[in-house]
Amino acid sequence: MPRAHLMSDHRRFTDGEAVIDVEGVTVGAVIAELEQRYPGLGEVLTNGSSAGVDGVIYAEPEYLAIGPDTDVYFVAPLTGG
Repeated sequence: MPRAHLMSDHRRFTDGEAVIDVEGVTVGAVIAELEQRYPGLGEVLTNGSSAGVDGVIYAEPEYLAIGPDTDVYFVAPLTGG
């Protein structure tokens, strides 16, 4: 079962839970399940967050296929100068 790893600012939706077992064959399906379980989280993950899968960070990962043992790391946008 894929696992979603959330940064600290995403955890406000999950009562602090950092790693969540999810179902899905694409990153978009994982986001949809997270939205269903934690309303509001899916929108945050879709608008501006990137996802790390197998050592590669994707800016628009929704259609990326994943396997049953994939770890998906959601990364909030960084600001700075």
